[in-house]
Amino acid sequence: MKYKVEIMSPSFCGDELKYLENAFWTNEISTKGENINRMSKMLVEYTGRKYCTLLSNGTAGLHLALKALDVSDNDIVFCPTLTYCGTVYPIIYERAVPVFIDCKKDGTMDEECLKIALSKYKDNLPKAVMAVDTYGSSADYSKILSVLKDYNIPLISDSAESLGGEYEGKKSGSFGDISVISFSYSKIVTTSMGGAVLSDNKEYMDKMAYLANQSKASSKCYIHKEVGYNYLMSNLLAGIGISQMERIDQFLEKKRAIFNTYKKAFKNIEGISFISDKEGSNHWQCGVILNNDNAHEIVDKLISNGIETRCGFNPMHRQEAFSGFDYITKDDISTDLFYKTILLPSGTGMTIEQQEYVINVFNDIIKGRV
Repeated sequence: MKYKVEIMSPSFCGDELKYLENAFWTNEISTKGENINRMSKMLVEYTGRKYCTLLSNGTAGLHLALKALDVSDNDIVFCPTLTYCGTVYPIIYERAVPVFIDCKKDGTMDEECLKIALSKYKDNLPKAVMAVDTYGSSADYSKILSVLKDYNIPLISDSAESLGGEYEGKKSGSFGDISVISFSYSKIVTTSMGGAVLSDNKEYMDKMAYLANQSKASSKCYIHKEVGYNYLMSNLLAGIGISQMERIDQFLEKKRAIFNTYKKAFKNIEGISFISDKEGSNHWQCGVILNNDNAHEIVDKLISNGIETRCGFNPMHRQEAFSGFDYITKDDISTDLFYKTILLPSGTGMTIEQQEYVINVFNDIIKGRV
């Protein structure tokens, strides 16, 4: 189906071609080159981290983070249930055991449920905890770290969706022992596909960079003492990323404008709120929450009118792929949000006219005219 409005159309109107051409003309099209070095430096400076390695995708970063923390067979990892599958897959790759933690009404991990989980697993504590910046809003790191302070459990920050956002004056991507960013097609800064892993711990970063480069030893021969992964980003894609990073402030401004336009347009509709309406959010996804359970019906109608729209995340504990794993909850907020959340188009490439069309169709549906 050809949509009139894509859910996450990106914007390419900077120097992407210039940096791509430079990689071609210098013959630097593999995993080394000026673009890689420059984009890595930009991310370190932007997030305030000490170290960065560019990767093929964000899921690779989470996998490497688990490897750096020595997560392996039967180790427990606490992670949110309201997230994308890419958060959970790396846990399964390492034959570890995910324990799903419910969320608060803002979609981020509920620290009270985290306390319950730690009490339940006091005799078999998790090897790591993953927090996710959901829909672009940061997890409540102060509260999560306060819960974890007496346990000496490392924290991984899945900041795949939140680049450009802030929490308590610090940039997303700067929290946790290791943090991960995604540059996939839908993200604010995109390299088409790509990601990054960041940390202030050199030992962790050296291990992750080594594993990401197929565990190649420094030698004139191909020496591999352990299994590695082909996870590095190409210098070509990093060229796109440089141009995108140069315009991140423009992208964030556009995201805020889109969010505020929706919020103003729907302010008089009773029973509507916004899941990404949180201080410091980069408004990656514009999630409308209804006070009833007919969100999925409305999504179908929006799609039939040429508007690419999705329901909110289907919690991981509900997924067949992860059946049988434990779920820690008080009020099952994640399931409630699944039935009430609509993700409206909010890409940086969306035009004013396209957003007006979405607003008009949404209003017509809510008022029963469609």
